[in-house]
Amino acid sequence: MLKVLMEFRKGILFVRLYGKLDKTTLDTFDTEVKEVIIKSGIRYVVLNTYNLESVSYEGVKEIKRLRRILKKSDGEFFLFGGEMKELKSLVNLENELKVFERVVI
Repeated sequence: MLKVLMEFRKGILFVRLYGKLDKTTLDTFDTEVKEVIIKSGIRYVVLNTYNLESVSYEGVKEIKRLRRILKKSDGEFFLFGGEMKELKSLVNLENELKVFERVVI
């Protein structure tokens, strides 16, 4: 099961994931996260994976796809909480609030 909580503050969408991001929950990620970002034209996203129990290879690929989508639309993607070895290389924030130091809207 994947639970998604989102908060929009100062032009930045904060997405917090809880549970598992794997083949069985990718549809939830696509409809509740990616589609919302694409349809809304949101350019700045912080993905918080701190509370994920596990992430599969497919889940990592989906996170990378989201990052590419944002870059193509001149947006920026930030990842916080990648304690799992599968996500460590993608982490570029030490905490969510640091995004306000890096994004000028």
